[in-house]
Amino acid sequence: MINFSIVTINWNNLDGLKDTYRSLQSQTYRNFRWIVIDGASKDGSGEWLKSLDDAQAEITIEPDKGIYDGMDKGRRRAVETSGYTLFLNSGDALADPNVLERISGELSSATVMPKFVYGDFYRKDETGALKRVAAHPIERAPLGLPASHQTMYFENERLRQFKFRLNYKLSADYCLLLEFLQGLDLQADVLQLSFPLCIFDTTGVSHKRRFEAIREDMDIRTRVLKYSKPNALALYVLHYVHTHTKQLRASLGR
Repeated sequence: MINFSIVTINWNNLDGLKDTYRSLQSQTYRNFRWIVIDGASKDGSGEWLKSLDDAQAEITIEPDKGIYDGMDKGRRRAVETSGYTLFLNSGDALADPNVLERISGELSSATVMPKFVYGDFYRKDETGALKRVAAHPIERAPLGLPASHQTMYFENERLRQFKFRLNYKLSADYCLLLEFLQGLDLQADVLQLSFPLCIFDTTGVSHKRRFEAIREDMDIRTRVLKYSKPNALALYVLHYVHTHTKQLRASLGR
């Protein structure tokens, strides 16, 4: 059977944490660990976690240095076992009760076990409305995340070699992805699934601070992908204009 390690970080988001837990409890496939890293929340999250009677939950409650410090703590726990790791933050959810079952089936029928799996997702806005978003081909990763990181399953043996770089406050997940993909055969080692894998809560920090995130992306491309500064800057400008236009349209209700 395929093993999954699902890492959830949380800080002062008890309602979102409960939503994430309910989505995992509903899964028909049960061969997974739920690794929770709570940054010493003040809203009752820690007390609720301590009250859980769930053998699949592995809980750490302690102060951290931010989102990616928490995610890297979870990564280090996750890669102690074989299988695949998913980073599913509090407030996010798996798309339906059959997601892990379907992914396990796809992996079990694969001729070669992929190193990386990802797919489509639902984006949830402040009103709770869902919009399905198709994942981009993995070859477009240099242009940006091909899907939300909550759809991305990293093979643990390879994931042991990488870590979240804490100097990036908003795009360390993008940096990890690019480093993880380097040297892989993108046709043989990557599996793109065409069904929705998660519900991504867009009220999070990186979504709200998108302009800061695309600046970090520019630096990541020069460091990891060895882009020249003019090329990286050109991509930054394109992303900036695209983000500004999208936000302007949203504000106008178009």
